[in-house]
Amino acid sequence: MTLVSLTIVAASVLGWSDITVTPSRGDRGHSSLQRNLAQLDRPSERTLETLRRYDLERRYKKDVDAALASLAKFAHERSEPDVVYALAELSWLEGRRLDSTRWHKAEAIDHYLDAVAYAYDFLFDADPLLVEGRKPSDPRFRLACDLYNGGLERVIRVAQSERRIEAEGTIKLKVRDREQILRVILHQSPWKPADISQIILASDFEVSGLRAMTYQYGLGVPLIAVRQSDQSGKGDERFYPPEMAFPLTAFLVPNSRLRDANPDGKEPRECRLELVDPVRVRNVGPAATPLPVESDFTMPLAYMWSRTDLNRYRWNGLFRPGEALGRANLMLLRPYEPDKIPVVMVHGLISSPLAWIPMLNDLLYEPTIQQRYQFFLYMYPTGVPLPIAAAHLRDSLQQADHLYNSSGDNPTFKQMVLLGHSMGGLLSHAMTVDSGNLWWQLNSDRPFDEMLGEKVVLDELRGYLFFKPLPFVRRVAFLATPHRGSELSRGVVGRVGNNLIGETDHVASLLGKLIKDNPEAFPRRFRRLPTSIETLTPDSDVLLALLKMRPAPDVIYHSIIGSLRADGVDHTSDGVVPYRSAHLDDGVASTRVASERVVRSGHSVQNDPEAIREVRRILLEHLNSLAVPPPTASAPARVEGVSARQ
Repeated sequence: MTLVSLTIVAASVLGWSDITVTPSRGDRGHSSLQRNLAQLDRPSERTLETLRRYDLERRYKKDVDAALASLAKFAHERSEPDVVYALAELSWLEGRRLDSTRWHKAEAIDHYLDAVAYAYDFLFDADPLLVEGRKPSDPRFRLACDLYNGGLERVIRVAQSERRIEAEGTIKLKVRDREQILRVILHQSPWKPADISQIILASDFEVSGLRAMTYQYGLGVPLIAVRQSDQSGKGDERFYPPEMAFPLTAFLVPNSRLRDANPDGKEPRECRLELVDPVRVRNVGPAATPLPVESDFTMPLAYMWSRTDLNRYRWNGLFRPGEALGRANLMLLRPYEPDKIPVVMVHGLISSPLAWIPMLNDLLYEPTIQQRYQFFLYMYPTGVPLPIAAAHLRDSLQQADHLYNSSGDNPTFKQMVLLGHSMGGLLSHAMTVDSGNLWWQLNSDRPFDEMLGEKVVLDELRGYLFFKPLPFVRRVAFLATPHRGSELSRGVVGRVGNNLIGETDHVASLLGKLIKDNPEAFPRRFRRLPTSIETLTPDSDVLLALLKMRPAPDVIYHSIIGSLRADGVDHTSDGVVPYRSAHLDDGVASTRVASERVVRSGHSVQNDPEAIREVRRILLEHLNSLAVPPPTASAPARVEGVSARQ
């Protein structure tokens, strides 16, 4: 069987799904997400009524700029909501008209900025007339948000066409022969301006392969911020991938068109363009009248992972585990935040962290989870023997503990949750138990402490075969975990895959030295540790020994089990792992099995909506069981020094 054939069979059995990101077709920013604005190609009836009321309809048809100037004069004298909204709408329409003609694109920016400014005034100005007139039930309220967002997106596109937008700097635009300065500020975020190598409009891309988008409607323009670094793996960045993408939202507090004391002057005008972190900041605008921030969490997540080599790594990690072992590591999605509880997601056989993207996408839609949990992804080569893979996960978690909980008094880090899918569940289980001599006794009857050999050899092997529960892991959710093995290991994928797995040369060398120094200690044939696929044979000695290991007294387990049929649980299977293998009984886990949920799903249960809802329930239950206070609530984004009345 060729690798291509094996890929097809494995994808069918294991239920892989690909997530792709492609450039947008057409004007996605004003068709897909802002349908109301896309349909606005002429003045609305309410705006026409306003023009008629001020006897400007005929003038508007003959000279748009003259009509807008007259309407602006009325608005300066009396801020009626009908007039302010009409100015925003008409400015947008004129900007779109000029933008569509080759010779007038440069003029369009003037009107887009006016659309943003008047929409902002309509939504936030404290004038009593506007406060009384803007009602959330008025259709123009949502349209004003769309006009603000649409105008700002066009401004950003123009700025990007001239030079790259920096996270801390200025954007200079020429507006009606007058310089307009936008000061760019990264607002309330653990990211630093130096972290941002590139800023991309989220609407420039489309994603496929995910069931739903994690999108919050509100005010602002969603962005993809890209961080690139050649220092990954060093210092505090040891858990950062070389390229990261994360959500930001652009929010502009403009110079008020209504309150400008010298609208025809030539001096530069200045306002502030905030880059808002929507994970930290939920609302934007003045504190008295905030609105939700518009945000797109899916697109940065998909963009980041679409640019990695992880699809190739799942095969390298299976067939050449020794070469791929150096990349085994935890991966952060954003800078570590000490007031959040870590959740570590561990993938399964012939897989990669990409397997968790659908679940992450859905979990980030829950504000409480987004605000209270910090997600880590663990990547490892799945061809290495289980004890070695578990030891590397243990080392990575201990490194994180040393880095983020060095004093031992971080109450949130000590409430870590592990989510393990398939073989990743076995690795997660090994983080919570005391090995005793159970794995060592599978190979020799002589106590390990009586073995002869070099200290460095003995110390490394001891780390693989002897361990204690990690004290900061408090809860584990097993998803389709084969605690007692799987027939897959004896099927086509298992047989062919096992024959192709290369030996981990370093570990083989260690074992060779141990056997050479202690030949009489190994009456049974013992030349290597079993491969990951060999370990998964039904009722394998390695897995049964793991089940016998004593768990930490305060760890809590949950099981989520897939079933392709509606039969009784004793006969169910997800196509890879039968119920009898995935089930944990109280006797095995010392009465700490808090829940078990069987869902209608194949082996990729981590992608199943019911399973994701169960993980959400488990995480919320974990929060409710703790005495850890929530982080300080984020204040609405505000701009100091520039207000709507300047």
